[in-house]
Amino acid sequence: MRPEQMRSGTDVAYDDVNELIATATRLMQKDAAPDTLTPDDVRKIGEELDIPARYVDQALEALARRREEQAREAQVQERHARLRRVRLRRSAWVGAAVLGLLAVSGLVVRNGLTSTLSDVARQRAQVRNVVERRESLRARQDTLTPGLSRDAELSGADNRVAIEQRRYDERAADYNASAASFPTGWVVRLTGLPHVLPLSSEVSTW
Repeated sequence: MRPEQMRSGTDVAYDDVNELIATATRLMQKDAAPDTLTPDDVRKIGEELDIPARYVDQALEALARRREEQAREAQVQERHARLRRVRLRRSAWVGAAVLGLLAVSGLVVRNGLTSTLSDVARQRAQVRNVVERRESLRARQDTLTPGLSRDAELSGADNRVAIEQRRYDERAADYNASAASFPTGWVVRLTGLPHVLPLSSEVSTW
């Protein structure tokens, strides 16, 4: 029910009177009481309570000092909180920069490993090529005229295989050394690249 309806003549129950009077009293006291008191007001209250003015002044000074200390503490806390926020933002920036640097570095390392791996694969194909040529030559050596020319051709085929295998071993060894180093080893694990490549002595078929 709205107040204007009650003012227009609606009766108030006896049970509600005490609550209404108490509420009205609180509202009156709130309007009558000032939010703050002046030092003179406090001194007058002290006089009414038989408290000498010098004690009231000392209490006022103590209150002022306490308020100043509280204000300084609040400023210090705000400054510390501001510094913490700055440090957190700085840490976030540094973390983001480090993650970005790691990502870029990882990409560069992976590209380098992939390039080396491609070189190894090309050299392995070259070894397979000269091995197949040598096997083809051996398969038809009985049809060749015996002599220095045939022996030189067979020896040359063996030499070409040995040379290409040595080149393969050099590239494979470079890859293995790089893949085993830090932090390249982590990139190898994360990207699924081979941890180690076999050398020519460990290859059964090319």
